[in-house]
Amino acid sequence: MIADGPIFQLCWVVRDMAAAQRQFSDQYGVPKWFTIPDVRFGPELCELRGAPADYTITVGLGYAGGQQLELIEPRGGVSLYSEHLDRVGPGLHHAAWVPEDFDGALEQARAAGIEVLARGKFDGVGMEFAYLDGGPIGSCFELMRLSVDMQAMFDAMIPEGFANPWQ
Repeated sequence: MIADGPIFQLCWVVRDMAAAQRQFSDQYGVPKWFTIPDVRFGPELCELRGAPADYTITVGLGYAGGQQLELIEPRGGVSLYSEHLDRVGPGLHHAAWVPEDFDGALEQARAAGIEVLARGKFDGVGMEFAYLDGGPIGSCFELMRLSVDMQAMFDAMIPEGFANPWQ
């Protein structure tokens, strides 16, 4: 099994971050958002289908109860996110897990013949990610490695009475 346990995150790719955040807040009860504008992922830290990638995104993070929601607005360059917008428009992009053994989960995916579509690191914050092809499901699956500092940041964001999967 590549990943088990609760899904940590659900992510939508959007064209307009502010409008998407308003809709999730007004219609689905997400009380607040943490927005990181214009995050650049450069070719020294990221790849798309095995080749260096260079792109910029704006990220919005919020919680609906104990479920982390992520919104990604592509801002420049070619990425899985911009490809999603071009191919199908805004919508659900991926579900993410934080496996205890990130490297082992990636190895299991490769052994099962699942393509790793993209990989990268969020430099300086202690996060690594890999997107797996969803095959007949359509959406991607993300595996994440989070540093203790990143886990603490997410723990500070989750509403009282809920816990992230690593707790």
